[in-house]
Amino acid sequence: MSKRLSWKAKFSILMVILIIIIYGSNYLVLGDAEHIISYIWTHLGFIPVDILIVAFLLDEIIERKEKEAMLEKLDMLMSTFFSELGNDLIGQLSAVNKYNADTQTLKSIKNWDEKDFDAKLDELKNASIDFQADIAPEEREEFLENLRTLLVGKREFIINLINNPNLLEKEEFTGLINAILHLDEELEHRTDLALVNDADFGHLNGDMQRVYNKLVYEWVYYLRYLYKHHPYMIALIIRTNPFDEDADVYVK
Repeated sequence: MSKRLSWKAKFSILMVILIIIIYGSNYLVLGDAEHIISYIWTHLGFIPVDILIVAFLLDEIIERKEKEAMLEKLDMLMSTFFSELGNDLIGQLSAVNKYNADTQTLKSIKNWDEKDFDAKLDELKNASIDFQADIAPEEREEFLENLRTLLVGKREFIINLINNPNLLEKEEFTGLINAILHLDEELEHRTDLALVNDADFGHLNGDMQRVYNKLVYEWVYYLRYLYKHHPYMIALIIRTNPFDEDADVYVK
């Protein structure tokens, strides 16, 4: 720190000496002190204006860069989310969805370009995906138990996500986390899942649909991010595509 201050002090002294030399030589050659004083006075008046303009511009640029860097970190955080929870949650819900035809277009995502990703995100944002858990009554308890086990096991991870104050900058992702927490709470309060009847399962189906819609949107958003910024990472996601029953992690 002292070396840095020493460097600044030496530089400042050098600049002051140069100023004295320049204006001193001007006076010695032209002998017009009034002109020199007027010139200095005029330019001193512009210094606050220059500082004001530069300060606002720099503040805007720095703020924009900081926000871009923060959003970049949040987008990378989504990679951890899908690895820890998102992919498994999509897999469990997709496996029982009666209306899987609505997500058939996601099977061909390996052939998409940026326009296809943007078009799908617009579609998902403006219209919800139909979801209905098509499960026989005798299999509901097992399905709900598996879903509850998954969410309970990742509860600490989800809470850690919420504790990230920057997460509020991503409204859609925050909505997804809140929807997952609500579904987790609904299942946690049902100590005996064998007592879930048709009406109660219909209520849970609404909670699952809310999660599923937001989850699919964030999954497509995440893939678009990888496509634009980290194309080498998208290959693994495509090979483990939860919407493609023929997907295989092994490279053929």
